[in-house]
Amino acid sequence: MRSLNAAFLLSALSVFPAAAETANWGVADLRREMVDWLRTNGRTVPDPAEIGPLDPRLSVAPCEQLEIMPRGASNTTFSLRCKGPVGWSYVLRIDHLPQSAAARVDAGRSDDLANTWVIIAPKVNLSTGLVLTADMLEERRVTSAPSPQAFRAIADAVGLRVSSPVGPGLALTTRNVSRPPLVSRGENVTLVANGSGFAISVPGKAEQDGFEGDLISVKNARTGAVLKGRLERGKIVSVAQL
Repeated sequence: MRSLNAAFLLSALSVFPAAAETANWGVADLRREMVDWLRTNGRTVPDPAEIGPLDPRLSVAPCEQLEIMPRGASNTTFSLRCKGPVGWSYVLRIDHLPQSAAARVDAGRSDDLANTWVIIAPKVNLSTGLVLTADMLEERRVTSAPSPQAFRAIADAVGLRVSSPVGPGLALTTRNVSRPPLVSRGENVTLVANGSGFAISVPGKAEQDGFEGDLISVKNARTGAVLKGRLERGKIVSVAQL
């Protein structure tokens, strides 16, 4: 009888710890936490499928102290950080998440204007090297003060070249763009050699990107010779001789 009771106790001990274990969190759990945070903070709750990017194979330890914080001025990207011994973190983006303040302004509640800021955001993914045009950008109102580097007018960004990729809805800043060169490698230029009382010009091609005043390599389109010249306005390159 004693051996039977011992066997029953051992079997119970082997079952209960396994049953008490908490399963790891997956994609659905992170999305649930994000939705709960949005709802608690009075934000628009999107379709969970719009919360990502998330690998369906994701598996992290359950978190009892999860901190969720907005990242940047766009209020569409969030940092999820698990405090304590577990210590994991994740960044989530919410596509097509309306800004609550902007929605109120559109509804005619102009009293909220004092608590919003205008930013310039891409409508599409902006890849490195792209030269910005007005139809790629839009104005947005946000409820968090943007960084001093954020653009406030579309006209200020048009014509600049993207130096680091930016996703739709994110605030465009001066850190994402640079002044485009006057000419790009492979672009047609005019080679000009000045002499005493005369000037000779021939077509050429830029061998490298260049800004006004730069000394760049160019190729004489007629002879194929590669020369060095000073880049001037109008895509003219002054060379010593042709």
